Parts: sequence; C-alpha cells; structure tokens
Amino acid sequence: MPSATTHPAELRRVDFSNHAEIVSALSSDGGVILTNFTTTETVDRVNEEVAPWLARDKPWKGRLFPPETRRCSRLIGRSDTARREWLADDRLFAVLGRFLGKTTRIWYDDVATEHTTEPILSTANTIDVRPGAAAQRLHRDDKVHHADHDDMTEAGYKPGADVSISLLVPGVESTSENGATLVIPGSHLWGDERPPKREEASRACMKPGEALMFLGSMYHAGGANVTKDQHRPVHGLFFCRGNMRAEENVYLGFPEEQVKEWSDKELRRTGYAISSPNLGFVDFVSPMHLIKGTWKPEEHEFLVDLD
Repeated sequence: MPSATTHPAELRRVDFSNHAEIVSALSSDGGVILTNFTTTETVDRVNEEVAPWLARDKPWKGRLFPPETRRCSRLIGRSDTARREWLADDRLFAVLGRFLGKTTRIWYDDVATEHTTEPILSTANTIDVRPGAAAQRLHRDDKVHHADHDDMTEAGYKPGADVSISLLVPGVESTSENGATLVIPGSHLWGDERPPKREEASRACMKPGEALMFLGSMYHAGGANVTKDQHRPVHGLFFCRGNMRAEENVYLGFPEEQVKEWSDKELRRTGYAISSPNLGFVDFVSPMHLIKGTWKPEEHEFLVDLD
C-alpha cells in the first residue's frame, strides 16, 4: 500500500501485438494499456457514428453516472466501425480467451467429452464525460456477477479467477484534467474484505489509438473532468464468460405481446428485471419498464434501478 511519500503504481504499456506480455501484465497488475490497439482514423469514425446518439441523450438521474455525462448504449449496433474493427479482432479474443474461456470435461454415461465456453460481449457503450462531471466511485466491474474474490496477494494470480474483462478506448486524449480513468494496479489480487482507497490509484492517461484493458476484479473509477471545455468520450466493450447467462434464451423465445400480459412476479422470475446492482439493462433501464410502458424516453424519465 503506498505511503505518503510514494506514488501509486502505474500500469504497463504493451504493444497490442505482444500477446504474451499482455497476458503477463494482466496477471500481475490486473490491467494494461495497449499501444497500437487501433488507429486514430478508426477512433474518429466511431466518434462520428455515436455523435447523434450522444446528442439526443439527457442527464442521468441517480448515482451510476454524473449528470454531466452523455451515453450511447448498444454501441456495436450503432457503430459499424466498433463492431467490425474492435469486436471482430481475433487478437483481442485471444487474450480474452486466456482469462475468460473455460474447458470442462463432462461425462455422458462412461464417455468423456470436453466442452469449452468462449467469452462473449456483456455490454458495449460510449460514455461522454463532459466538463464538471464528478469522479465515479472506485469499484470492480465484476460486481454485476456477484463475483467472490480470494486474497491472492501472497500466492499470486490464479488463472480462471476472473469472470469479466473490460476494454476502454478513448475517443480523445485522456488526461488527469479531463478525467482519465483511475486504476489500482494489483487490486485484482485483493480479497473482498479490503476496500479501495483514492490514494492508491494512479491515472490511465491515453492517446487515441491506445486502449485500457483490465480484469473485472481490478478496482477503478472514471475520473472527474475538471476542465471547462473538454469532452472526454470513451468507448467501452465489456466481456464476460460465455456461461454467465440463462440456459434458455427466453428473450427471443416469446413474442413481445405475450410477455406484456405477464405479471411483475412472472417477469422478474424469468429474468426481465435488473439483477442488483446493474445486470440485465436495456438502454440503461430495466426491461420491466419497456415491457410495461412505464419509461417515457421522450421525457427521459429514468426509473432508476441501476447503482
């Protein structure tokens, strides 16, 4: 733990082509800044594609986002570039597979078979952190899956310990002033009894073309934008183990008109409600509101279920 006379550790910068070093950095530090992840031209195209969605968004009511931020949900459907250039990158999934993929031997009678679950996209969005936005609370992204964390500070990182990985691609240069993400390298090794402290965090400052990748167990937070005129859009792709979902994809299995007739209890037990704190949303609201017609997007009356 840093003292008053030391500086918090900073994440390593590793070229995106160096698979082994990226895996090493994630295992030892919990996160890594990827250099040459993408091109500035690609980032510019994604910025342009999400701009209309950010422009129509309105202030958030609740603690999840500062009211000064604007959001574009459903990123991979609203930015063809993000889907084709980033989501489809095999180098990215080679890294994800090392941490989130899992192969299990399963017996059918006396015949042994092997089955592998591959990482999947959990959510993707763009968050534009605008002047005056306060910092987020330090948190772990795997909170949505209620992940348990053993203390690995002495034994070292145990492969398979994580259930999610986050990837943040800055739309502009991210600095301490405009809110570069706060990170606590090594916090992925902490048990659940140890809380994070602000003085333990360093900044993941980046230029367009770079990206921040970190395990779901690493403490981090969006920084405060203390500038008067700088927007800091960041494009986020968040991944989880492929088995972190219901066995049956009921959401495509039943027509909307049928589901609308179900009771709240039936909807919740089928998975149409938010799993606290914020798992299972659509456009950052509970599917329950969309089904029941209790959300009015034209008035942006968020019925906040997320925290």
